[in-house]
Amino acid sequence: MFTMLGFDKLPRWLVYEIAVPLTCLNLWLFYKIFQTFQTPFTILIVATLLSFLLGYPIRQIEKFGIQSGFSIVLILLITLSLLGVLGFNLLPILLQQLRELSDRLPVWLDSGSQQFQALDTWLAARHVPLNVTAIATKLTQMLPNEVADLPNQAAEIILGIADRLVEVLITIVFTLYLLLHGEKFWNGLLRWLPGEVGNQVRIAFQEQFRSYFIGQFTIALLMATALTIAFFILKIPYWLVFGTSIGLLALIPFGDTIGIFTSAVIISFKSVILGGELAIVALIIDQVVDNAVTPKILGNLIGLNPIWILLSLLIGSQLAGVLGLILAVPLAGSLKRIFEELMQTQATLPLEQQGDEL
Repeated sequence: MFTMLGFDKLPRWLVYEIAVPLTCLNLWLFYKIFQTFQTPFTILIVATLLSFLLGYPIRQIEKFGIQSGFSIVLILLITLSLLGVLGFNLLPILLQQLRELSDRLPVWLDSGSQQFQALDTWLAARHVPLNVTAIATKLTQMLPNEVADLPNQAAEIILGIADRLVEVLITIVFTLYLLLHGEKFWNGLLRWLPGEVGNQVRIAFQEQFRSYFIGQFTIALLMATALTIAFFILKIPYWLVFGTSIGLLALIPFGDTIGIFTSAVIISFKSVILGGELAIVALIIDQVVDNAVTPKILGNLIGLNPIWILLSLLIGSQLAGVLGLILAVPLAGSLKRIFEELMQTQATLPLEQQGDEL
């Protein structure tokens, strides 16, 4: 195409100078479209992620000779039944603990200073140059504005899902249709891309998104279950809130570490010993999962440098909030793979054809 426009006679750097701004402009336009139609796009994205997660057990059931339609209905019924049972048994406890934590947290923040002063006295007697009270004061100034509202926000999110029942039902319907006809739908969209680009995009996104989210969901579920049980045994206050919160944050790279640190700080205002116990137990479980389970599930799937992972998380959160945080890493991994394959294909072409492909 570029040959017909005469771009093949231009220096390669000048072609990139033209292509990069046009690509950025297209991305900006797509972002504006996403902002305008955020609700339907969000429903489609969530339904697609759910179809990725449910697709794995469906394929396993089909190996026993069960037809595709029956296996999809069976998995959906089992999933909805499990969610209903868990919601009926755990959701009231979770909401109650969230409300109690919201009420108790200001009291903890006020009484925690006495514990830190006692700890300062103990450290000073042993000539340890550490002012815990000063650190606690700074955390006290920071946490009420950021953390004290988290329980209320979490409760509002959970109740908001119940209030937006229509969107939930639409998402379930979308998930069902994507499980039945998703392959044809995405192939139809990608068919408009030139040459083999559509096939490369399809393979990259399928492998990265499907494997990543199945792996991350498994890890998050394992983390939430193990931490909740451990916190319950240790009699950590609001064990269900902290266990599920850290488990959900495990869906985001480095999120579990942030969740452990935040939870330990909050509990430390009630009891430094309990805060230390929470941090130690959670870090042990986190390290066991990261070193024994995560490599077997994810391996080197994403293949991104940690710096690129952090940058993708920052950009994703800025553009789309929580949804951007969840999608940032697999999207960045997919784009990296597509770009590498395109560059490899370009390098293998004869010189006279490279201008045409550009």
